[in-house]
Amino acid sequence: MSVLTAYVVVVGLVVAGTLYTPGFSGIGQLRTYAVQASFIGLVGLGQTLCILTGGIDLSVPAVITGSAVMTSILCHGDSARLAPVIVLVVCLAAVAGVVNGIGVAYANVPPIIMTLGMGGVVQGLMLVYTKGGISSFPPPALARFVVGRTLGVPHLLWFWAAIIATGAVLLAVTPFGRRLYAIGANREAALIAGVDVRRMLVAPYVVSAVGAAVTGVLLMGYNGQAYLTMGDPYLFASAAAVAVGGASILGGSGNYVGTVAGALVLTVLSALLIVFSLGAGWLLITYGAVLLTAALLASVRVQRR
Repeated sequence: MSVLTAYVVVVGLVVAGTLYTPGFSGIGQLRTYAVQASFIGLVGLGQTLCILTGGIDLSVPAVITGSAVMTSILCHGDSARLAPVIVLVVCLAAVAGVVNGIGVAYANVPPIIMTLGMGGVVQGLMLVYTKGGISSFPPPALARFVVGRTLGVPHLLWFWAAIIATGAVLLAVTPFGRRLYAIGANREAALIAGVDVRRMLVAPYVVSAVGAAVTGVLLMGYNGQAYLTMGDPYLFASAAAVAVGGASILGGSGNYVGTVAGALVLTVLSALLIVFSLGAGWLLITYGAVLLTAALLASVRVQRR
């Protein structure tokens, strides 16, 4: 699916929902869809970078949950602690991303195995630390930021807009972006061309981990609490958003603007399924079908080369 097609699908889904339920496309509802899509989109930036290089980050759910839980417990409702705690959480996530990247780039561990293992470690540490229970709430400053608006636009959307601009420019016009595409298209050719492939492969996993950590903190403020499964929906969602946005699941092609479209498609589709009284199982079926289709199409393209 091309980027333009993905945005057309978003409009089509909104129209379909409106025909079934007139309130589906009200200003308030559209704003809610955009805010919910922003969480997928924030995680999706790092996932896009990983997939562009032919990898994937399966540790995303654990990092999201771990960051939310740690922020909730360490702040314990105190806004004065928020800034240093966020710095700590982001730094710890970056360390996890570096370990993932080193494992993939220098130890040649398959990304699926490396990131799945890291996810297990993070989740296990979280369970040991919390003993399986959490009793806390977000600092008021975080809650105010997440639900607040400027010029009528939610702060989360301003923040996401800045991330979209940064991600789009990063991939479109910088040497970093060109090198990622080169690695994903043909790693050996990129190496011959002088690209430091190993060092470049570490960066996407660091970005992914940091993005997941920030998403976890914001989600905790948005939901009003942290819980031990809050990151689970974002593994399938982030990967499916990248695929819906037109990226090759095997690497080498795609962009973040497409991932943004994919996040919007999945969010509006989820709302549409609720309107049609269909359960969450159908959304998981959709995610799985999208990923399988993307993998099959990418495989066909490779075989035709």
